Amino acid sequence: MGRQKAVIKARREAKRVLRRDSRSHKQREEESVTSLVQMSGVEAIGMARDSRDMAPIVARNDAQAQYLNAIERKSLIFATGEAGCGKTWISAAKAAEALIHKDVDKIIVTRPVLQADEDLGFLPGDISEKFAPYFRPVYDVLVKRLGASFMQYCLRPEIGKVEIAPFAYMRGRTFENAVVILDEAQNVTAAQMKMFLTAPRGKRDGDRERGYHPVRPAGRRKIGSERCVGTFR
Repeated sequence: MGRQKAVIKARREAKRVLRRDSRSHKQREEESVTSLVQMSGVEAIGMARDSRDMAPIVARNDAQAQYLNAIERKSLIFATGEAGCGKTWISAAKAAEALIHKDVDKIIVTRPVLQADEDLGFLPGDISEKFAPYFRPVYDVLVKRLGASFMQYCLRPEIGKVEIAPFAYMRGRTFENAVVILDEAQNVTAAQMKMFLTAPRGKRDGDRERGYHPVRPAGRRKIGSERCVGTFR
């Protein structure tokens, strides 16, 4: 009889402990959720949002105004100018804007790598990691306009919203509903540029594929400005 009472008492104690632990776990969950909501500064629980620069892209001079107008109206734009005049920044910011508004499905960023035959094999990592240092000028703008977390999401291979690759890897590519940014385009040959510009575009939905080609005239130049569609100084 005494043994049976001890078993019953032990069961009751076990149930009490389980209930207490359950309440404690639930309380910790509620506290964690509350903390996350307070940290994010939102009233509803949802996917965390990065702070992103949503300021309008405004031209600072007539040349930038012409550049922005060309991006809005044309599917292929060349831009030339000195360092710091906004060629790459404007193209990357407008690309981010188009991706956010779902005007395009992806952003492709490429540039020639001035090494022995663009061979990056000696660098560690996959092709994205090898090319990352060259991608930095555009990357910084995209992170600011898209937000860091969303940018990392877009870069995931299975997502593919933002793709980076050396210019040598563009051969045979098909671009569909994408913004393609060719940075430092002055360092490609005329034959390479022709190959790039005549790449298959897939289905063209109202010329929604866009190509931005920031060209810096200083230093070694293989593509003359007279071959450009427009000039940005």
